[in-house]
Amino acid sequence: MSRVSGVARRRFLQWTAAAAGASAGAGALSACSGARGGGSASVAADGALLRVGAGDATGSTGLDPRDAGFGASYVALYHVYDSLMYLQGGRYVPGLARSVEPNADATEWTVRLHEHAVFHDGAPVRAADVAYSLRTLAAPPSKRASVFADLDPARIKVVDATTLRVGLHRPRGDFRESVLVVFSPVFPEGTRDFTKGIGSGPYRLEENDGKNLRLVANRGYWGGRPSFERIELVRIADPAARLNALKSGQIDYAMGISATGARAERADPGVRILRGGAANSNALSFAMNARLAPFDDPDVRRAVRLAADRDALVGRVLEGLGTRGDDLVGKELPGYAAGAGPRRREVAEARRLFARAGVRELTLRAADTVPGFVTAARLFGQQLRDSGVALNVEQVPADTYYADLPGLARAPFQTFYYTNRPAAVHLSATTSKGAFFNVTGLAEDHWKRLAAAQATVDDDRRAARFAAIQQGLYASGGDLLWGFQEQVDAAVPGLSGVAVSQSVPLFARAAVRG
Repeated sequence: MSRVSGVARRRFLQWTAAAAGASAGAGALSACSGARGGGSASVAADGALLRVGAGDATGSTGLDPRDAGFGASYVALYHVYDSLMYLQGGRYVPGLARSVEPNADATEWTVRLHEHAVFHDGAPVRAADVAYSLRTLAAPPSKRASVFADLDPARIKVVDATTLRVGLHRPRGDFRESVLVVFSPVFPEGTRDFTKGIGSGPYRLEENDGKNLRLVANRGYWGGRPSFERIELVRIADPAARLNALKSGQIDYAMGISATGARAERADPGVRILRGGAANSNALSFAMNARLAPFDDPDVRRAVRLAADRDALVGRVLEGLGTRGDDLVGKELPGYAAGAGPRRREVAEARRLFARAGVRELTLRAADTVPGFVTAARLFGQQLRDSGVALNVEQVPADTYYADLPGLARAPFQTFYYTNRPAAVHLSATTSKGAFFNVTGLAEDHWKRLAAAQATVDDDRRAARFAAIQQGLYASGGDLLWGFQEQVDAAVPGLSGVAVSQSVPLFARAAVRG
C-alpha cells in the first residue's frame, strides 16, 4: 500500500500547529477603510448581550444538525456545537479534534480529541460521542448524509476515551478537507431530541421561541470563556431591514447586508462595515440544468455564458464589494484551476448559437437569497436581448427558496449561490453523487472523475485531478458564475474580534472596545 505523501504530513503538522485557539476556526472580518470606529452605545456597556440580526431561508430556528437551516439557525449551530475541524481562510485546521491522521491508503482515519472538552450538561466529550455523531449525520433522515456517504458505520471503532478510528467504504485522501471541514458537529451519544441543543461549544441554548434564539456563555468552555454573556439571534428576513435594525439600535450586528446598503453607510460613524474577503464570499451563479431542455444542449449553455457582461453585473450589483467570476468556485483559494482566465463576452457568437438552437426566450427563477440577485437577473435579461433572447424573471420569496431542496434539481434555470471554498471542498460537498444541490444536472461521467480524484492519497496527484475536473466544468458546465460577493456584515462601532468560517460569523472571541 502507498504511503501518505510527505506533503500531506507537512500540511498535517501545519494544521496541528494552527489548532491552538482555532476552535473559532476562521479568518477575521476586516473593516472597510471608510468606516470609523469609536464607542458603542448600542451594545450593553458591560458586554452582557450581543444582538445579532440574521435571515433564515428555511423559516426554521431548529438546532438539529441534521437539517438546520441557513442563517440564524446555522449561526446558533456553530456556537452551540464544536466541530472536529474548520476552514480557516484557505487552511484546514483541527477544532474539537486535536489530530486527524490517515492510514497508508486513506481507508481509515484516526481521530484524537482534546482531553478537556465537556458538554453543556457536564459530561465529558468522548470518542463514543463522536462515533455516534458521525453515524447520525451519515444516516437518514439527515440532510447531510451525502457529505458522509463514504463512512462505513460498522468500521467506526472507539479505541479509548479520546481516540477513535473511522473506516471508509473507499479511500478518501481528502477526508479532512472534504468531509470533516465541511460539516462535523459533535453531540452526546444517544441524542434524539435536539431541541435542548446540548453541545460542547462556547455557548449553550437558553431560549428558542420559534423565531429568535438566545444563547448564554458556556463558562467552562474548554477553549476559553466567551466575552459576551449572551447572544440573541433575531430572525430578520430582509437585508435592508437588518441594516435599519442596526441603525435604530435594535441589534448590534447585521449579518448579510446588501452592497447598496454598505455603500450608503460607508461614511456613517455609527455603522461599521465588515468585509469577509475572498475566503468568505458567495459565488453567484445563474445555474443551468444540463439534464433539462434547452440546457441539455452544450451550445446553449455556452451561448448563455458568452452573452453575459460579467463586469457590468459585478459593477452594478456588487458595487465594489466583490470580484468578477468565470464560472468556477474557489477563486483566490487553494486549488483553483490554472487557465480558467477571464471569459470574454461574445455577443455575435452567442446570437449565432441561440439561433441555431432555436432559443428565443428563457425563464430564470430568481430570489434574493443573496442580496441583489433579482436585480442581477433583470440586468442579465437586458444583456441577453443583445443576443436575440428574451428573459422572463420569475421572482419567488427568498425565505422559502430552500424549503424544497429536491425541487431545486428540477428547475431548468435559476439563481443560485455557493459558499466560496477551496476546489476540493466545493467539488466534494456540492457536486458529488447524491448531493442535494445538484442544480446543474451533473451526471455519471462527472461523478466517476470526482471519485477517482477523491481516492487519490498523494496530495499533488489529487490536486491535479481536481484541477482537471474544474477545467472540464469551465469548458462545458452549467454555471454562469458571474461574480463573487464578499460576505458584507455591519456592526456597531467598537465591536471587534468577529471571525468568519464559510461565511458564518462567529462571536466567541468578539468584544466591545471603547
